[in-house]
Amino acid sequence: MRTLSTKLFISAAALIVMTTSAGALLLGRESDKAKEMLSQYERTGEAVSCVLLRNVEDTDAVDDYTLLVEMRNGEMYLNELSGRCAGLEFEQRYVHESTASRMCRGDTIRVLDAFGTERGGCGLGDFEKLSKIENPDS
Repeated sequence: MRTLSTKLFISAAALIVMTTSAGALLLGRESDKAKEMLSQYERTGEAVSCVLLRNVEDTDAVDDYTLLVEMRNGEMYLNELSGRCAGLEFEQRYVHESTASRMCRGDTIRVLDAFGTERGGCGLGDFEKLSKIENPDS
């Protein structure tokens, strides 16, 4: 017979596997990387409401209010969330469920702690395209 903690662990693992196969993204701990990457780009003012999940290479939380979205073609997008997503910068993990294989403005992401427990959620904003800052020394 399984203990309660084993059942909780299995349930959390099943949630992650289930949502990953349904088009979810899970983050790794890379806040400093995201801030460094963001410093190399400037905002363009051009925004789209959705991006296709199959084209997303990586996502990183800059802070509890902002996601940096790197596309497979090298394009970068900034997503300012609709409000604070408490714990996102620290945890650097979230679940996004999608049946349409897209991330869109208004979709909800839920922050996960190291044990797979949800810590709350927030809504995605528009995806603003970023432009690489050219190095003046080159």
